[in-house]
Amino acid sequence: MTKLSLITEHSFKEGVTSLELVDLTNNGKANIVLSTMNGDIRVFEWTKGKKPRLKEIAKTSDLPPVAAMDVGDVLGNGIPDFVVAGLDNQLRLLVFMDNELTVKSIIPIGAIPTSLVVANVLDDKSAEVIVSTTDQALRCYGWFDVVLDKLAHKVVDHPVLSMRRLSIENVPYSRFVFGDETGYLFVYQYADDRLYEVWKTKVGKEVFHIATGNIAGGRYDEIVCVSDQRTITLFRVEQQALDRVLTIKAPAPVTAVRMGRILQDTPAGQILLSLLDSTILLLGFNGIELIELASLKTASKSAESLVAFGDITGDARNEIVQAIGNKIFLLRIDDED
Repeated sequence: MTKLSLITEHSFKEGVTSLELVDLTNNGKANIVLSTMNGDIRVFEWTKGKKPRLKEIAKTSDLPPVAAMDVGDVLGNGIPDFVVAGLDNQLRLLVFMDNELTVKSIIPIGAIPTSLVVANVLDDKSAEVIVSTTDQALRCYGWFDVVLDKLAHKVVDHPVLSMRRLSIENVPYSRFVFGDETGYLFVYQYADDRLYEVWKTKVGKEVFHIATGNIAGGRYDEIVCVSDQRTITLFRVEQQALDRVLTIKAPAPVTAVRMGRILQDTPAGQILLSLLDSTILLLGFNGIELIELASLKTASKSAESLVAFGDITGDARNEIVQAIGNKIFLLRIDDED
């Protein structure tokens, strides 16, 4: 039996607008990286001692409010970089070096960003950036010498609400997936200096959130779509097409979703949901249906929330971080006999 328990919580003066977990110092521990309402990007690490706590190790301030953020090796030097899309209609590349977070490059994108993803779509050592905007455009950028340069520009039918990379085993490049307000799921690929549609399928109503990750042990990542706030649909790639595996209703509106191998002692991955009633819900897939593995309500009030997972404490087991308003909650995952 799996159990979730609260390790600690941390409050900020401003609300948290984005959340990622990534190992920046190559010490085997994931750092918490978040943005706040007033334009700060802050990096924390878990420190052990008599009173274990979160310690801030880097911060950059006075940026415009963040609309979207993702992490990946854009410079191709083996170190994760941060790509931030701001409400000032600009894209910023931030690098972490010598315990400092600095802006490496700024480029205008012409409209308000709605989502972005960092993915290696070119089969090279560096990752590319795909950003969607309110003018119904997808723009793909790559790092060349000292600047992010536009590789492709594609106008789609509707604004994109959520985007994630789609990985394939033994394939050196990634595709990416996104959903729109008309309830469609798209898989796209970069090739020959353009972005083109690989697959498309109808999900239902407006697709609010998307997650990708391998939860069944196949070559392709699976895809989870959240539409109509509570409808969760699981897709897989089958015979070079998108196959709808199952659809369930969440007990409350879903505000964030992640997928991947959250439990280390299982061969398959899991689905992690954060609900509007502040509940964290961990689901497993047995090949036929989704099964609730654990849940925990972290706050008494209902609110929009964010969620991520990673090994924050360095014990070779993942923890869960949930952001609600101006607070983050750090959760332990325990196995009980």
